[in-house]
Amino acid sequence: MAAILRQPIPAVGTATFRPPFVPVPMTLYRGHNTGESFRPLKQLPLEREHREINATLSEYGGWLRPAWYGDEDSQRHIHDEILMARRHAGLFDASSLGKIEVLGPDAAAFLNFIYYNTVATLSPGQIRYGMMLTEAGIVFDDGVLARMSPDHFIVFCSSGHAAAVHRLLQTWRQDGHDPNRIFIHDATDQWATLTVTGPKARHALEALDLDIDLSAAAFPHMHLRMAPFDGNPVRIARVSFSGDLSFELSIGASKASTLWHALSAAIRGQNGGPIGLEALSVMRAEKGYIIAGRDTDGLTVPHDLGFGGPRQKKRTAFVGDRSLKRDVASDPHRRQLVGLRVPQGFPPLPTGAHLIAKQTTRSIGIVTSSYDSPTLGHPIALALLNSGAARHGERLQAYHLGDLRDATVCAPCFLDPAGERLNA
Repeated sequence: MAAILRQPIPAVGTATFRPPFVPVPMTLYRGHNTGESFRPLKQLPLEREHREINATLSEYGGWLRPAWYGDEDSQRHIHDEILMARRHAGLFDASSLGKIEVLGPDAAAFLNFIYYNTVATLSPGQIRYGMMLTEAGIVFDDGVLARMSPDHFIVFCSSGHAAAVHRLLQTWRQDGHDPNRIFIHDATDQWATLTVTGPKARHALEALDLDIDLSAAAFPHMHLRMAPFDGNPVRIARVSFSGDLSFELSIGASKASTLWHALSAAIRGQNGGPIGLEALSVMRAEKGYIIAGRDTDGLTVPHDLGFGGPRQKKRTAFVGDRSLKRDVASDPHRRQLVGLRVPQGFPPLPTGAHLIAKQTTRSIGIVTSSYDSPTLGHPIALALLNSGAARHGERLQAYHLGDLRDATVCAPCFLDPAGERLNA
């Protein structure tokens, strides 16, 4: 400025100083938000109990959770846990599952707008599987919804999406709805949830003397009951992510240890034991159950996953409804969820492998989940495939890092398609 004005610097003066007067190195701005302090891991109420029985802990969705129980021979332990749960019973810590309470006189209408599925017809004590969509009609999260009373619901969402689902609910509560008639509370941290799954799950629970009829007739699949345990209320949901008979027991986090030890003893009495998340991930894939964000992508809509009913039948408005009526959403060549069978004796397909039709090089799909199934005795995989629903029985190739592998397209449900194990 002095040069332009042709005046000495003291005559020009200086700019108004604003802090920082002296430059501050950028490294100082980061403070303590580095490493684990940048994104602290959430811890289960029962972490100590898991460590005591030699759990291998890993991060899943921001939570430190048991991957399997035992030493570093992960494959052997995971297979053993799967077979134990399929043949007898398994105990799984599902405390990280999102548990968001929605209450108020407008709660039913609000959730009917939020969910792709119809909520208004749900009766108290019933549970329904549902999906939440973005305004573009894309699958945002899935889970189950329980109706406790006419004005009280519990949204059970996936562990890694609980905070995002809570934000979504709060956003829509304040947009087009009366916030004084809808109240939302994230109770995820207040409740511990333990799942008993397997053909002997009912026998294990009967050992706890919960003063409740656990028979299939009195307590069918997708229903919820309250029961007393050690002087505390326990919420029992008959839902399943394994495809087998399952009960989810939720209790106050401070009472979780007592329930854990009681269930552990009951499970051992049925030749069962604890199972980690890796075993459950294989079991849900055997049944064809998705994990949102793994078996879906930023373009997946519900009917790509086989859930097309609400798009055709639901008459009231819901988030994403207009987007599902666009031409692109009805394109018959969209990527749809399928299963893949691998020839006997071959290893599992690489997750992320591209699917190509024989004699071509263009990708027509992608492997989203892939496991070795000890239950079925061969590898299985789930995939998103162009026009997948119409390609069952077709032989394709999976391409990964220069390697080509054969696979046959099939339905995504590999185990118990009639649901006999689920409804036992």
